[in-house]
Amino acid sequence: MKTLLVSLLLSTQVGAQVSTAVIKNFNFNYRAPTGEGVAESFSYQKAVREAQVVRAERVGDEFRILLEGAEDRELNWKGAPDLIIGADVIKLSAFNLNYAGSLELTAVSGFFQSPLRILSFKSLSLSCDRNYVLGEATQQLITGCFQKLQFRASAFNSEGEGFDQAVMKALDQGHNELLAKLGAKNIDLKISSGKFNLSADVQAQVSGTVKSKGVMTFEAPLKKVTVKIDEVKFGFLNVTSKVFDELKKQESDSVKVSKPYVYIFLK
Repeated sequence: MKTLLVSLLLSTQVGAQVSTAVIKNFNFNYRAPTGEGVAESFSYQKAVREAQVVRAERVGDEFRILLEGAEDRELNWKGAPDLIIGADVIKLSAFNLNYAGSLELTAVSGFFQSPLRILSFKSLSLSCDRNYVLGEATQQLITGCFQKLQFRASAFNSEGEGFDQAVMKALDQGHNELLAKLGAKNIDLKISSGKFNLSADVQAQVSGTVKSKGVMTFEAPLKKVTVKIDEVKFGFLNVTSKVFDELKKQESDSVKVSKPYVYIFLK
């Protein structure tokens, strides 16, 4: 779920200095390497509200995005999140974005499939502040969201390796079975002044409510997110140590783990 949240924050920025964007009822279907979608109305950097066709093509490690309608132009999106650039299939239904004074994002459903990962969600909403002190739009967004954020989803499903799978393996409680699938409902994440509280109803080989709390910070010059996880509870059980044991196995060049911290280095 953390991977999804970071990807959503980054995916609202198709350029380094996007200052405003408003998208209404965007439906998008992508099958690598091309995709197409239509928005009911679209505003990008200026007050234009007309229908917008969006065509996307993956070229190497970037997306080439062609806009036709309210605005006619071509954008090259470099450094897209792995969840997006690595996808073979992407589907978005009724996606709405209002990125002006703050960020408001909703979607009825979403589906991402890659050779190693399948992820889907329903009834997703994300809202957070924006920090105008920093110059770059992406940094304004991330630092603002770490000050005040609300993230909800009625359903979340995942298959394949990832940080959410590491958490699920920690909850397996010695059954020695790899949990290939994760299902969760009623996901609720709140951040206030860097402090986060997360809860979700987990449905898999084990079921129950997972709750976690801690602190999230962002060092803009280093493009480094630090997550301090104070506690992870599954029902009445404290599974924090088990979670970190599994998270350690998921380390990469962009993600480092040293209890109680998880460090994420953005592109």
